[in-house]
Amino acid sequence: MSRPATLRDVIFKRLLLLVTGGLLAVMAAVVGFIVLPLHERLTASEFTRVADLVENTLRETVELPSQILPSAAEWLAGQKAPFDDTQAAERYFKPLLSHVRNISSIVIGNEEGRGWMLLRLPDGRWRSRSTDLPGTGSEHLIVEEDVAGNRSEHWQTLDYDARSRPWYEGAVRPGTVRYWTPPYTFYTTGQPGITVSQAVSLSDGSQGAIGLDILLAELSTRTREARIGASGSTLVLTEGELVLALPRRPDHIAESDWLGTLMLPASALGQPSINDALSLWRQAGRTRFSASRFNSEGEDWIAAMTPYEVGEQRLWVLTLAPAREFEPAWSLIGLTIAATLGILIGVAAVIAQRQARTIAAPLEMLAVQGKRIGALDFSRPPPLRTRIAELAQLSTTLDEMRTLLGRNQTALATQAGQLQLQVEELQTAEHRIHALAYFDPLTQLPNRRLLMDRLAHVLEAGRRRTSHCALLLLDLDNFKVLNDTLGHDHGDELLREVARRLSQAVRSGDTVARLGGDEFVVILEDLSEDHDEARQQVGEIGRKILQVIEHSYQVHKFNADISASIGAVLFGQEAGTAETALKHADMAMYQSKALGRNCLSFFGPELAVKLSARAGLEADLRHALEAGQIHLHYQAVVDVGGRLVGAEALMRWSHPERGQVPPAEFIPVAEESGLIIALGTWAIESACDQLLAWSATYPQHALQIAINVSARQFHHADFVATVTDILGARNIPGAWIKFELTESMLLEDTETVVERMQQLRALGIGFALDDFGTGYSSLSYLKRLPLTALKIDRSFVRDVLTDPNDAAIARTIIALAHTMELRVIAEGVELQAQFDMLAAAGCDRFQGYLIGRPEPSTVFGTRLEPHPPAA
Repeated sequence: MSRPATLRDVIFKRLLLLVTGGLLAVMAAVVGFIVLPLHERLTASEFTRVADLVENTLRETVELPSQILPSAAEWLAGQKAPFDDTQAAERYFKPLLSHVRNISSIVIGNEEGRGWMLLRLPDGRWRSRSTDLPGTGSEHLIVEEDVAGNRSEHWQTLDYDARSRPWYEGAVRPGTVRYWTPPYTFYTTGQPGITVSQAVSLSDGSQGAIGLDILLAELSTRTREARIGASGSTLVLTEGELVLALPRRPDHIAESDWLGTLMLPASALGQPSINDALSLWRQAGRTRFSASRFNSEGEDWIAAMTPYEVGEQRLWVLTLAPAREFEPAWSLIGLTIAATLGILIGVAAVIAQRQARTIAAPLEMLAVQGKRIGALDFSRPPPLRTRIAELAQLSTTLDEMRTLLGRNQTALATQAGQLQLQVEELQTAEHRIHALAYFDPLTQLPNRRLLMDRLAHVLEAGRRRTSHCALLLLDLDNFKVLNDTLGHDHGDELLREVARRLSQAVRSGDTVARLGGDEFVVILEDLSEDHDEARQQVGEIGRKILQVIEHSYQVHKFNADISASIGAVLFGQEAGTAETALKHADMAMYQSKALGRNCLSFFGPELAVKLSARAGLEADLRHALEAGQIHLHYQAVVDVGGRLVGAEALMRWSHPERGQVPPAEFIPVAEESGLIIALGTWAIESACDQLLAWSATYPQHALQIAINVSARQFHHADFVATVTDILGARNIPGAWIKFELTESMLLEDTETVVERMQQLRALGIGFALDDFGTGYSSLSYLKRLPLTALKIDRSFVRDVLTDPNDAAIARTIIALAHTMELRVIAEGVELQAQFDMLAAAGCDRFQGYLIGRPEPSTVFGTRLEPHPPAA
């Protein structure tokens, strides 16, 4: 058996094919290094030719006016000023404007605000304007002359002063010989142009300037006629990319629209190729570049940018055309190459035929084996017979690979099953994460995030349609009491049932969401286009919601009754933001609360007025603390013997315009806006400072100041630390102050409330429960709180002498407080009989108008002064 042929033998037999490849390389080099560079130079010369044509037009446009200007200035210096002798000026300048068509007007002005202008209109008429700001002010004399020489005059009020125009300011600038303005739209004709001007000394001794307004319309004629390639364009731009001369007009754009783009940014032409060419220019640093290639909307283009200096201004000539219009004559080149290669390929084909029989057959077998492996068929193929050693080695390697891949495929099948289980777990987790992010876990309704997203989409869609939409904000009445009474598990079950009833009460296309706590939101879409009908539809749906919520609930063997207050906002195309809609609905909801709950209120002009008034009050309140408008008054507290033992610090606001603003007006605003934190901190600091001052002046008195603390202030994370810092900075015992809390504050997060009260009690600070008995008093939380006193609300004290029920309540509160070792304070005591009755019942402290009204610190301080005994 003969030895298989080596790869070296095969390479030798294919040398002829390498020769053919070498010839191809030579031909490619000729095309690449000779034909293509020559073609690029020809293309660049074509772009240069077109740019030169436009530059010549520019030169013709500006050079003649530049040459005329000095002689015109010289003539003007030797004559009476045009505003003194307009006829002489017209005789001199009219032939000039008639001869030089691209000069549209002459403008002259002096330093005193006098000026004259002569304008040649396109239809052959003449117009002059005489300005005398010192004499006639803004009244300008306009003289019109028609083609027949008939003249007319009239006065016209114009806001024009030559001294403020760029051509004047540039001409009189020190060191300026001749000034060229940037291209601009002429004040008189509205046409684009440029003004060349220079300073001149007038015969009346004043200094001024003369300018020639040069029309650039001829430029657009030349650029629109310029041809580069079959569909190329030429245009002239300013340094700021404003269009001075237009390219050829596209067929789909009207002539008037095309002319209207003069002096607009080049982007206004709406030509992507021009925009992309300018982007190439910007990338090049806004400098000259010759024929350069770029791509625009998938097509190759060639562009060149050439500058032209006009005074201090630089204009740019942009030429561009599709690259395909400058491609070499590839058909002729290809025909020549094809003929040459045809002969060589014929020779190579004879040699390649024998080589194909030697190499192709084994390779085809190996290809079949590769396809079988690719199809995951790892069965053993028939043996490969070849005399080429490398092919035999390739066959052996392929067989080894087939065996290895077979084993790996078995392992991969096992791993694929495991991965599929992991993918399913990840998908389940992803669905769970999405549900947690966008849905309330308790009720499965959309949460606040998803609600705000849907509301924003509804508001945006509402601007494009005529039908109305509505937003309903629903708050369950007294839910916190029910939740604390029955327990949180029962409260959660009640919320789930409310969510279910809400979803059934609305239409299928409406959105029901839980905003948080006991607040729900309903979005109603596709309501009537008529505002009144839409409002009626909302009212019907709202009443249905109130009815279904009002039905009794069976919660873990307990019957519960609850109602809701609803605020509604109706919006159409004028809808604002989602936050604004929610805010308005919230205001309407609180209006329902104020009307007795279990009803629906619409946000309307009255609430809008209240909202505006509240915003004004909030703005004034933000300024009031810094301006020193907030101060504390003190109302005395006495014991049974009438001895002064303390006071309550009450905040007062003295507004310079509103006068005395009642706390009932500004405290709720401070609560809602968050200003209560700063106000409350200030009140504690001010009361402590006053205690220090009184203790230094009247050391014989040991007073305790009661300070009201709001829920928002008390629940603030830094409240305990702030109070600790205030006492520490002044070295004041905590027993000198007492915080008065309301029952509603204690119903929210009782655990945190108790913890903070205990921390403050450790500092010696006392706590009084304000208005006890008016809320939802519960002994279950009362016994847990580290209180030191209870305050009997003034509503019980007021009728304690006439209403047996109020008298019984007062006695009960006193007995309950003493049982719990708490001190009792009666507020609102105005009559001596009230004082005596409460004292007899065991009340410890008294506060009210009988003892004293709230007083400024200076007045209250007189109570602390020692008084001589009565004679």
